[in-house]
Amino acid sequence: MRAGGACHVSALTRSARFGLWPRLRNLAARARSLLVYLSFSSASNAVGLLTTLFMIRHVMPQEFGRLAITLGALVVVNPVISFGADNLIAINKTKMPPEDYESFRRAYSNFALLIYVVAQALTLAVWLTTGWGDVLVLLVPLMAITKFFVNMASIEYVMEQRAVAYGLVQFLTTLVAAIVTIVLVLWVSPRAESRVAALMLADIALLVVRYGAKPAFLLSWRFESTTFVRIMKFGAPLMFSIAPAYLINEADKVVVARTLDLGAAGIYGAACTIAGFMLTFIMALLNATVPNIMAALKEGRETPPRTAMRYAMKFTGLTFAFAIVFLLAYTLAAKYLMPARYAAAIPVVYVLVGMMQMRSFYAVVGTITDYFGMTTEKLVGFVLGAAFSLGSMLLLVPRLGLFGAAFGIGMGYAALGGWLMLCLLRRQKSLHP
Repeated sequence: MRAGGACHVSALTRSARFGLWPRLRNLAARARSLLVYLSFSSASNAVGLLTTLFMIRHVMPQEFGRLAITLGALVVVNPVISFGADNLIAINKTKMPPEDYESFRRAYSNFALLIYVVAQALTLAVWLTTGWGDVLVLLVPLMAITKFFVNMASIEYVMEQRAVAYGLVQFLTTLVAAIVTIVLVLWVSPRAESRVAALMLADIALLVVRYGAKPAFLLSWRFESTTFVRIMKFGAPLMFSIAPAYLINEADKVVVARTLDLGAAGIYGAACTIAGFMLTFIMALLNATVPNIMAALKEGRETPPRTAMRYAMKFTGLTFAFAIVFLLAYTLAAKYLMPARYAAAIPVVYVLVGMMQMRSFYAVVGTITDYFGMTTEKLVGFVLGAAFSLGSMLLLVPRLGLFGAAFGIGMGYAALGGWLMLCLLRRQKSLHP
């Protein structure tokens, strides 16, 4: 009996050692990573929110409208510069040996620079020939190529699971942008150009921290046809999704400006910026979750649809809980934050935050479809989402004003996420009929 009991205890000990404890350690590591991401993201977003409140008090709504529309144009130009293939960075960082990834990064950077030169030339030609008076349009390609390298640096930090380094650099970038914005608005000009210049200078500072003043992969340009073709094959279907993606993400501001006026677009843009605190949480949570999603898909212990639902339920549950906390704090502070000329933005924030739950679901499902290279399905999803989004806005904005634009964004992401989940289920059924 004693020997048998000892064997039983030994078996339980081994089970705990090799079953429970590794899971607890893994859970603790994930919690620490999430805490780091959230801490730095919250600090960065707090700085961004204070910067927004500063601009609300010193910048007219019309200038805020110009800024919102200009930054919205990046939704179109950013994927043009990256050719819609920036997810290859995360995929190749996971799958490739370091030396192969370095070669890929150099080739992809050269490819993006080539696209930038063409885009800048076309933008200048259009600006000169059409008489479009807003000079901010000339800065959009330059902002996009800068964002391309910032996005590359951010993805590398995340895939290397260097949460502290990523968070610290992101926070300092936001802080530098805030300081430069205040200086330029107060002592140079309270216009949209001041904020754009501050954002670009901060991004350039981040790139110097990550890659140095003379990054090796940018010093020599080469036409690497094999990698270029691979990038184009991966990104080509997504290039067709640029217009639908713009309609889902940024058409709300244009619809508001066209249906109402530029001042209303500025007020709506201010509401979007405040609600962006929620989006920062979503991105921080996604950064902490992506390595685990990739690992789960690589192991293949469960079907992709099951992985998608498991992570989506956890993800949306956490974002919903954070949304409640955020909106409670916002309710207490809103009347002290907004000057009278922006008061109409206060209730719109509630709807925007609520609609971001749809974006949370898409963030998980879209990551998984990207892993399997389901770019054609994603294109169809963007078209479907754009139709729902634009149709809802055109119908609701004349009737509900700014609330209609917020509802339209949610409807677009709901359609996109639902479609991609259906595609995952159909893919699984075709593999295992």
